[in-house]
Amino acid sequence: MMQGGGQSGGTFLPVVLSLLLVQLAYAAILFPGALDPRQRLTVFMARHGLTSVSIAYGDRDEIPRTLTIHSDPAKIYPYYSLSKPITAAMVMELANRHVLSLDEAVAGTSPRNLMHHAGGWDRAMAGDPVTQRQTDNRCVDIPPPPKQFEPGTRQAYSNIGYCILGALVERRSGLPFEDAARRLIPATRNMRYDDWLGPAGGWSGTAMTYWHFAAQPTNPLIMERPLYAGASYYGLGWKVSRGGLSHFGLFKDNYAIVLKRGRHVVVALFDGNPGDGQKALEEARPMLLSL
Repeated sequence: MMQGGGQSGGTFLPVVLSLLLVQLAYAAILFPGALDPRQRLTVFMARHGLTSVSIAYGDRDEIPRTLTIHSDPAKIYPYYSLSKPITAAMVMELANRHVLSLDEAVAGTSPRNLMHHAGGWDRAMAGDPVTQRQTDNRCVDIPPPPKQFEPGTRQAYSNIGYCILGALVERRSGLPFEDAARRLIPATRNMRYDDWLGPAGGWSGTAMTYWHFAAQPTNPLIMERPLYAGASYYGLGWKVSRGGLSHFGLFKDNYAIVLKRGRHVVVALFDGNPGDGQKALEEARPMLLSL
């Protein structure tokens, strides 16, 4: 049977939209200057299954600007693992006040190793005791599980290490983690906190609120490179590479990126899940840093 015009309402429009996105994608690759930032972001989001974004960007000594697609600057997004630089900043501040030492013993390792993701836990081998747990207890109350490697010998991304850091902050400050954060890191006073992911991923807020945290001058300790690390590595709370400092958060249906290069800071908060957070970050990095 011949299919005629009656099909147009069902499949014709989606096919046309798909072809337009493909054409935009080719234009973005072959002629990156031909598309404005909003168009390039739209292509990136369509390719990675992201449905909205709120971005705050600018140099730290200037007034930051915003850019949104299907969102608004006041929308609250979960930061997820963008919470880890906040936890690391708290630990370094307490070390600066001589309340704790970065090399003291904690859970069979040290705060320094925990911030380097070198505490001895490898979720690729043993699963994630934080995100895969079935209980509603606080992240900071999870008992340290058995280790998979000798601490301080390699890096393996670890949520449990940051829960342990949070528990240490509570013991040394004498305060619940959230209260300690609001005293030590002023930017958190405008954020929301959930203690299930806690110090590993419990903060949420607007892109602008996180920008004000991330735009603080970079503590030189953040750049510390362990002897066992490669060209791209986890410093104290941030990932360090030739492209600057970065971190991403990815859980359930939200994705978050923070980038720092020199004085320029970009925070992008998305609805949607790209699957491979690091791959999406590397693709987005030049586009976001050009804002």
